[in-house]
Amino acid sequence: MTSHPDALPANNEQPEMGSPHPTVAQALIRVLDVGSGRYNFASWEGYSGENGKAVIHFSPVNRGMVLYSGKLLDEKGTPVIPTTDSGRIPMYWWPDDLHWCIGQDIYARSLMIGCDQLTASKILADQDLDAYLVQETDAVPSEDL
Repeated sequence: MTSHPDALPANNEQPEMGSPHPTVAQALIRVLDVGSGRYNFASWEGYSGENGKAVIHFSPVNRGMVLYSGKLLDEKGTPVIPTTDSGRIPMYWWPDDLHWCIGQDIYARSLMIGCDQLTASKILADQDLDAYLVQETDAVPSEDL
């Protein structure tokens, strides 16, 4: 998933690998209809400055991930883009009920979102997101080749 072309940086650089672009993060917070509760986040432990306390290993490549939690909306309902201790936007986000999960690899420039069909329809319809439906059976080539 990428941001709308008008929302890209002026120099048209790609987002930093393993860190979603802020405009994409903000659009997803809006489209996913997040609430005022806390959400879960994870970022690769190998990024410089990641000083989280809890590390677990995520499949399929068994990467050590630093865990965080926090809000996606402030007290006024304004989106809050989550950041790690090093200032990166986390690679993985999910609510406690696992209604959806956002994820990408450390080398990826795109996000994958696991969700139900209704949520996918909202994402696909959003003007600020460049999104494509990927089914479980689709082959998704690696972006680090």
